Amino acid sequence: MSEWRSIHLTQARQVAALMGVTQELPAPEVGLRAHYEELKASDPTQALNFIAHALPRFEAILWAAAVVAGTQGPAPTREEHITRSAIRHWMEVQDDATRRAAHDSAQNLSRDLPERSLASAIFYSGGSIAPVKAAPVLPVPGLANRLAAIAVMQAAYRSGDAPGLIAHALSQAEGVAEHGASWTTEGRNAA
Repeated sequence: MSEWRSIHLTQARQVAALMGVTQELPAPEVGLRAHYEELKASDPTQALNFIAHALPRFEAILWAAAVVAGTQGPAPTREEHITRSAIRHWMEVQDDATRRAAHDSAQNLSRDLPERSLASAIFYSGGSIAPVKAAPVLPVPGLANRLAAIAVMQAAYRSGDAPGLIAHALSQAEGVAEHGASWTTEGRNAA
């Protein structure tokens, strides 16, 4: 089983470290894809979290945006529409102003909404998280990926068919892992 082309990590334990796992790490010789396949067979939710952390930050956010956009749920509120628009704008223009605007637009949303988690993933994807004129503060490594995974899980539970949506999200993530961000164009029109 070959490793994925768009993922630069090679060991499952590297991903586990990004996830914050400190005990019972996979052995050094355990490859990324082999560990993912094992998780997918035993616990798809853990597999989703694992692959979200394995993907590069931008690809993880693009994948999460595509999944969130394609999920059926209650009609979005005006505030959710505003956040979705800010997310789409950031995907078109990835600069500090749009990154901060996406985050700011989601602050009035409930913490259990995937749009809020996705906007937070964007905020923590790069650049300082301190106020604009303050000394730079960088986010914890892996935080954007963790929030992308959370957004997908929230979308799964909002869908009413969590196992089905998780299986679909895993399939999409595998495509991104193999082919990169170009695998899905849905993410660019997401949320």
